[in-house]
Amino acid sequence: MIDATEVELTRDNAADCFADAAQKLISCRESFKGRGIVIPAGGVKYFPCAWVNIRMLRRHGCKLPIELWHLGPEEMPPTMRELLEPFDVRVVDALEYRQRFPARILRGWELKPYAIMHSAFEEVLLLDADNVAVLDPTFFFQTTEYRETGSIFWPDYGRLAPTREIWKLTGVAYRDEPEFETGQIVIHKRRCWKALALTMWMNEHSDFWYRFIHGDKETFHLAWRKLGVPYAMPTRGIERLEKVMCQHDFSGRRVFQHRNMAKWTLGENRRIAGFLFENECLVMLEELRQRWKQPSPD
Repeated sequence: MIDATEVELTRDNAADCFADAAQKLISCRESFKGRGIVIPAGGVKYFPCAWVNIRMLRRHGCKLPIELWHLGPEEMPPTMRELLEPFDVRVVDALEYRQRFPARILRGWELKPYAIMHSAFEEVLLLDADNVAVLDPTFFFQTTEYRETGSIFWPDYGRLAPTREIWKLTGVAYRDEPEFETGQIVIHKRRCWKALALTMWMNEHSDFWYRFIHGDKETFHLAWRKLGVPYAMPTRGIERLEKVMCQHDFSGRRVFQHRNMAKWTLGENRRIAGFLFENECLVMLEELRQRWKQPSPD
């Protein structure tokens, strides 16, 4: 990564700093290998979501190794780690990695690109904790679209309007195309390293960039476009369920159910019409309730 600590971003210098950052990106490290799933999660609020996410992946026969990233030991005490041991999950404390690979800011949204970058895998499927796959998503690594571009992103509901200040601030020419919904991402890190590093640079300066975009999602979009790195995106848009965003493969088949507004809890969970495998998820939550004696978050 470039040194992000010395730059104070303003509206006047943002475009120049972004262009300068794009020129100073380091090469990909050589230690990454294989494919795997990265899930940023931790704490009482997100652990039930991650539990269902992981259990459903294994139920569908997904054999990819999984890394669950969190921020500090208070988010992942030994009792939580022990619950994940049977499911081939490596629990990773991002704050320990931060001692070797500094990040100016590292919180919830910023953790997503950081975890992708520093995971052990060369090829990564990132899943938000509150996502539920309806089938084994490993096949995305074999798709023609992924092989041709090295990355897959999914569309959000909206598009950045041409009047949005972010185009000027990044120096990226306006494009009439969907915003990114980053509840799921597939990336070949070696092929897309510089775009991923530029994304991380934006997130290290989230105190500036998040004023003009919503969280991490458009940092990926703008970094990829700034560097002219191609990406694939399924043409079918989001299928909207109540408080759930369903995303699809390149043939239009539902693959992911992102419960961004209806996160699983250890208390009562609302029934959502059209949500696949709902009963199975609720059984998994009941098992967690019995095995993990933690209170449900408020």
